[in-house]
Amino acid sequence: MESDTIIALATPPGSSALALLRISGPQSHDIVSRLTDKTPLSGRIQYCVLKQEKEVIDDVVINTWTKPASYTGEDLIEISCHGNMLIVQKLIEAVCREGARIAQPGEFTQRAFLNGKMDLTQAEAVIDLINARTGRALRAARALQSGALGRKLETERENLLQILSHLEAYIDFPEEDIDPEVGQHFSNTVESTLNVLEKLLLSAREGLLLREGLKVSLIGHPNAGKSSLMNALLERDRSIVSPFAGTTRDTVEEIIQLDGIQIRLIDTAGLRESNDEIELLGIARTRAAIEEADLLLWVLDGSREEDPLAQDYFPEGTPVLKCLNKSDLGLQGPESGIHVSSKTGEGLPELRTALASALKINSHGASSDEVVINTRHQELLEQATLALRQALEQKKLNTPPELISSDLRGALHAIGEIVGQVSNEDILDRLFKNFCIGK
Repeated sequence: MESDTIIALATPPGSSALALLRISGPQSHDIVSRLTDKTPLSGRIQYCVLKQEKEVIDDVVINTWTKPASYTGEDLIEISCHGNMLIVQKLIEAVCREGARIAQPGEFTQRAFLNGKMDLTQAEAVIDLINARTGRALRAARALQSGALGRKLETERENLLQILSHLEAYIDFPEEDIDPEVGQHFSNTVESTLNVLEKLLLSAREGLLLREGLKVSLIGHPNAGKSSLMNALLERDRSIVSPFAGTTRDTVEEIIQLDGIQIRLIDTAGLRESNDEIELLGIARTRAAIEEADLLLWVLDGSREEDPLAQDYFPEGTPVLKCLNKSDLGLQGPESGIHVSSKTGEGLPELRTALASALKINSHGASSDEVVINTRHQELLEQATLALRQALEQKKLNTPPELISSDLRGALHAIGEIVGQVSNEDILDRLFKNFCIGK
């Protein structure tokens, strides 16, 4: 419940120099005052000795905020203590004995949203900031956290509310001779909003790439040099390399960055006919990695004749990039493909470029002030654009304004749900603000 006072560890668990605990809620100041014999002062950093029944738990530093000027919009205190988990646990227990409870996952940010400190898209950006693995993903998360998406949508929402309020007034008060606003201004406004929403939808794939990354499975026959190539792309030894065929018996995964996108490289067991039970298990896992891959990096030993067996494992629709390894030994196999040498590094830059192209990765990406949407935003934007297209079609067919109004309301509901602002009262407020109805 919002009236509860909550506490949680805000830094990762484990031994460290410092740990940070966050307390939010109406009792936060009083609880800390009772445990430290000091009055927390808003906007001040104070050194305190925190005790429980006269037992010293730790020397701490507290930072105090008074509502609404805090992250959650509530009275809030952050406690910096020594990063010993025993101390942390004792502090949490002491605060809970005084009336607080342990926070649920995401509850601080949830309270910030409920108290109007951020919209829903900004709340979602918090987890994106935490999980960002590339600079490009971090820039996208910061743009979302800044409220850029919310501001774009609020502008379009205001435009739609304006024409809907006129339409609702025309429907409800026909005797007032109100312009129904279904002429050219209506079409221009709806089409302008559609353009904005469709442009946002174009960022859906990049948002998916930034948040989830892509899977690239290295496949091929034993001793083609898959593990050596993986190590070369990682620029460190990760997979075991051996001159003996069948060394890799399990999948080995590691992450690289490619033009700001997280790529999960998966080294797999060599594909061949075998009676070895362990190797067959590895080949089964290779098959699973092939099915899950966004792209297959087909590694061949360029110093030998090509063996087409691996092609039997390619699923339909998955892009395949052919890589001829061991170019330093002289080319004996097919000439088509990217020629590389895991040993000398020859061809690796070209391979990275080819991977980005095959995966359709835009090397420029979004600028620092552009936003990329997530799957939830995409679904709601698609609902909104569908409703707006229907409204335009209804207008062309000269259908009753009530049907057009229904489509506009559907679009507004979807847009409002993205930022967490859905209320029919908004339309009423707009209507009464712009028209002196009832005089």
